[in-house]
Amino acid sequence: MIVPEEVLSDSTPILVGAGQVVVREANDLSPMAIASQAVANAIEDCQAGGGAAAVAQAIDTICVTKLFSDMGRLWAGKWGRSDNPPESIATSIGANPQHRIYTQTGGNQPQSLLIEFARDIARGERSLALIAGAEAIKNQRHAERNKRELDWSEHFDEALEDRGFGKVSATSQEIKNGLNNVLYYYSLIEQAQCHTAGRSIQEHQHAMAQLLESFSAVAAGNPYAQFPGSQTAADILAAPSMTHLYTKRMIAQDGVNQGAALLLCSIGKAKQLGIPKARWIYLHGLAEGSEVEVTRRPDPGVSVMAGMVVDKALAIAKLTIADIDLIDIYSCFPCAVTAVATHLGLPVDGSCQLTLTGGLPYFGGPGNNYSMHALAEAVWQARNAPDSFAMVTANGGMLSKHASGIYSRRPSNIDWANIDTHISSNELSACQVCADPKSGSIVSYTAFHDKDGGAHAMIIGETIGGERFVSRTAKEDEETALAMLAQDPTGKKVKVTRPNDERIYFQLE
Repeated sequence: MIVPEEVLSDSTPILVGAGQVVVREANDLSPMAIASQAVANAIEDCQAGGGAAAVAQAIDTICVTKLFSDMGRLWAGKWGRSDNPPESIATSIGANPQHRIYTQTGGNQPQSLLIEFARDIARGERSLALIAGAEAIKNQRHAERNKRELDWSEHFDEALEDRGFGKVSATSQEIKNGLNNVLYYYSLIEQAQCHTAGRSIQEHQHAMAQLLESFSAVAAGNPYAQFPGSQTAADILAAPSMTHLYTKRMIAQDGVNQGAALLLCSIGKAKQLGIPKARWIYLHGLAEGSEVEVTRRPDPGVSVMAGMVVDKALAIAKLTIADIDLIDIYSCFPCAVTAVATHLGLPVDGSCQLTLTGGLPYFGGPGNNYSMHALAEAVWQARNAPDSFAMVTANGGMLSKHASGIYSRRPSNIDWANIDTHISSNELSACQVCADPKSGSIVSYTAFHDKDGGAHAMIIGETIGGERFVSRTAKEDEETALAMLAQDPTGKKVKVTRPNDERIYFQLE
């Protein structure tokens, strides 16, 4: 059903501007400087009759995606930071918003914020919201290697709503037993998918490389991609090994200088600012929800919530996947793509384009802000194909926090002020965790060599009573890890020891 634009309420939320930036060669720009450039581009993209200054002055909310450098020691910078990232942007563009928000962590955040602000705009609580983010990890690492001294410090007195870290998507047992890196989590998820598909390790690696070659081909044609050129399946397979399944070219690359921004407002505000209707993008389906922890998922290779979220977005839009012309599935690791694509019935052999950007391993993985780039592409590509529908899926944690949206130039009269876009995790089944396992069998595993060549392995195990546990090899037990690298041990029995309250160690029986 086509809705005439004339009948839409002035409170209807629409996307009116999108901007992106990439800095391929390392320089001294801070992440907030890159974000500010993306914002300026998004404001220009509105083509407002009153000009860029009028748009900037009308912004009542500036929200910035949490920087990786504010998430922990792995990405922490040496040269200071902005203590109010939204105000850094406001100062740069001449804005004076009432609300300055710094988000929680998670790759779902850009899409989740769009859902939140669409509701607020429809209710009259906001009128023009700016969502932005960036990473300058490439600049940071270049400066560290070259022993440069930078100053990225900015101090402001304006009030900031800092939403903190957010809910931890892991059990305490997972954390205590070495699952302190998303690489290991996604390897466990990937291995579970490999086993379900009935593939050998080599067969699954070739399937992943074939899928990802199609992502790299899109990135090679994207002017905002961090990395030039394209990777063939052979290139992807030949890259250095990260775990028993993944090579370095299969996973998100965080060494980027990228920024993206979106402007979301009411129809009434767009009219007031003289933003042409040709720039307007309507919201057709929005949904979000959180998954249970990886250990507790009945099938670790499946995120039931991911499927429920895309299904709800489609249901709200009154569409099926056959109606979607443009899609970007979050692609931090191959299993994140296949988990959603398989649920939607889409092929995962590279024959169907599943990315608008080129994906996190090839376009670039700018921290929590990647899906802002996917949304910017959705805005631009939907404008160029006015009858099309674009879907963006976003993922935070370990296939943990999901958000999806459907967008089009076609008008939409959905009442975003009142429609329920949230799915409760109470609807999900979950396994119980065994606090003190004695033995069990392997549900999924990952094995890998550390930087010194030592071999290690981690498993999700299941007791005879059906309870789950996480365990790892003892530091001195390379024999077990090497055996697992040589042959898939899924389903094999293990004996478990617990020398202290922190670690649970296993050996193959």
